[in-house]
Amino acid sequence: MRSKQTFQKDIPGWAIRSDRAIEELDLPSLRSLQTEVFDRMGVATFLLIVRPLVAVLVFIASATQGWWLLAVPSVWFVYGSTLTAVHHLIHSSLGLSARGRRFWLRTLGLIVMESGHALQVTHLAHHRSNTDVPDPEGYIENVTWAQLPLAALQFRYRLALWGLRNSPRPRRVAVELAVHAIAHIASLALLPFSPILWIYLSLTHVASFVFAVLAGKGPQTNWGRPVHTPLVRVQTRLGRILFFSHDQHLEHHAYPKVPLFRLRRLHPELNPEFAKLDVINVEMRI
Repeated sequence: MRSKQTFQKDIPGWAIRSDRAIEELDLPSLRSLQTEVFDRMGVATFLLIVRPLVAVLVFIASATQGWWLLAVPSVWFVYGSTLTAVHHLIHSSLGLSARGRRFWLRTLGLIVMESGHALQVTHLAHHRSNTDVPDPEGYIENVTWAQLPLAALQFRYRLALWGLRNSPRPRRVAVELAVHAIAHIASLALLPFSPILWIYLSLTHVASFVFAVLAGKGPQTNWGRPVHTPLVRVQTRLGRILFFSHDQHLEHHAYPKVPLFRLRRLHPELNPEFAKLDVINVEMRI
């Protein structure tokens, strides 16, 4: 990724770095904590990559049969599981080679009409602790409730544009965005014959909208309520299934290399450390 000096800052408003950005936390090094968070990663890697592919097949099979009560919610699982896999690829948390990461970033991203390489640029910028590095991903946390609907609709395209402008290899991003456009044109061309592709792409837009709303006003932002610190920690049980373990947002910023679904193993050691910090705890009943 480009150095901080080359990040473009000519896109007003949404490319700034906000006061919600999480700076580097004074916590124990990962080496001093449990090491089993990386155990059996071969099985975990296989499951993370395969489950969105299986979910796509479930959608195709159920939509073809007209089982829309199964087809429609399956797209949410496709979207959530795909972004989770992409997220781990961005942080090199799955033990894959550089070539393998590039292949799956491109392939899985295109399943939900996202540019995996654009998300790589924007998400790594989100994790930078430098205050002069823009944070287009964190923009959604700063909009008002009135601004949220339009901002959520635009969110995926703003990230794609920023990723394209700031990628060290913009051609990769451009190709992925071109496939995105071609798929939408094809869905309209095929609409008189079969609406399945159009419905699928429309549902990915709905999932993207919901994801943006949750990112902006979800539990990790204290449900959009004012906070005096960006250090918001979410405590939940079954909610981790709904959020694909993305509820571990603060823990993830502290240890981005640890797979999301393994971060809970660090809680016994991290709880006393978080108690020393100015952390806001958001407890969910589910």
